[in-house]
Amino acid sequence: MSQIKIVTRNQIREELINFHLATNGELSKDEYPLLQNISAAFIYNCLPIPEIDSKPEYIYIHSDKSLKKGFFHNQVSNNVQLLISKWNMAWESGHYRYDILHEDIPNDLKWLEKFTDKNIFLIPRFSYHRYAAFSPLYHLLPKHILQYNRLPLLKKGQWPPYLNDGTLDYIFPKDFDERLSQAFAFYIWPFLISGSKISAFNSDDSIKILAHNLDYWLPHIYTVAEKRLKNFGRAPFTESYHEKRLLENRKTYPDIRIERPLKGGMIWMGEEEAKEVTKEMIEYADKNGSLRNIIDAIKSNRVRDDFSEYWSFAKEDFERKLYNKRSKYQVNFIELTDTIPVQGPETEIEENRCWEDFIALLDAKEKRIVVCIREGFTKVGEISKILGYTNHSPVSKALRNIREKAKKYIENSE
Repeated sequence: MSQIKIVTRNQIREELINFHLATNGELSKDEYPLLQNISAAFIYNCLPIPEIDSKPEYIYIHSDKSLKKGFFHNQVSNNVQLLISKWNMAWESGHYRYDILHEDIPNDLKWLEKFTDKNIFLIPRFSYHRYAAFSPLYHLLPKHILQYNRLPLLKKGQWPPYLNDGTLDYIFPKDFDERLSQAFAFYIWPFLISGSKISAFNSDDSIKILAHNLDYWLPHIYTVAEKRLKNFGRAPFTESYHEKRLLENRKTYPDIRIERPLKGGMIWMGEEEAKEVTKEMIEYADKNGSLRNIIDAIKSNRVRDDFSEYWSFAKEDFERKLYNKRSKYQVNFIELTDTIPVQGPETEIEENRCWEDFIALLDAKEKRIVVCIREGFTKVGEISKILGYTNHSPVSKALRNIREKAKKYIENSE
């Protein structure tokens, strides 16, 4: 007599969680990270496609209103999730998606009838995380960056946003969005600023804030996914009458294209291809989001507070430019007669006790030379160039005079 094996809910949950996690064989640099697409041909025989693409808009559908955490959702929640999946899979149809699915729209999403002329993506936000929205960004990140930020190594991502079974809620940490923001900023930074680590800038630096802003990057990575899928070609007809019906529809709707859905497959796979995708995303961000103009404007208006205490090429360039701006202004020392002498706070410091008294003995040219030396310019050639001399002779002669004056001053002070 065969025994009946009892499987608990916790065991089911554990198996579902393991289903989402990549194994060692799936974590090679050639295969990880990975983003895929399931062809809309599994749902639609054909799709109406507008002749002119309209700019997409993105609307979050919050879990506290329609979607519930867990494995067993109520009927309303199931209907909403199913509609979101079917809606997004028909992304090629743009604003015609409402015409395709208006009979299936549940009451919670009836407001869509007010935006029938808009190309809208419905982005599910499950409980505390936005993985469904940022899945393409998540699956650009290499294994070591995910591990450093203690994010799970998921097998593969799916685009566009799809139906959720609730198991990811048990995999992600409570601060998932913040960790993903940190991980993505660390990843994208070398593509934005070369030669300077992200740690060299303060947290309120504008480019650093931009790197962390996942919502800024979301439409551009979606554009990359769309462009890549359009190279896949159309799904073949499964039945001959489908092709006949498609030709009839084309005659009925001459103002739009009626086509078979695109094929599905791997949108990208492996670290090298993910880097190429990242470069494509930046190009679209530059074209549609003025990325380079934003970065150039920020760079040209930097202040000291943008930098952290760490050294970087960017900080060195900033300080060099700052000095060059200052060097355009010539400082002249003048002597005020019949004034009360004021001793500065440095006068009482032993190593500087001669400075304020000794400087009064020098003429204007000698004072400029001493100031240069105190600023760290010790080579005669450097000082000559700063003071505008064509050769070293005036500076060398002035230095000999300064040494003689210093020697006499010290002898008289003893």
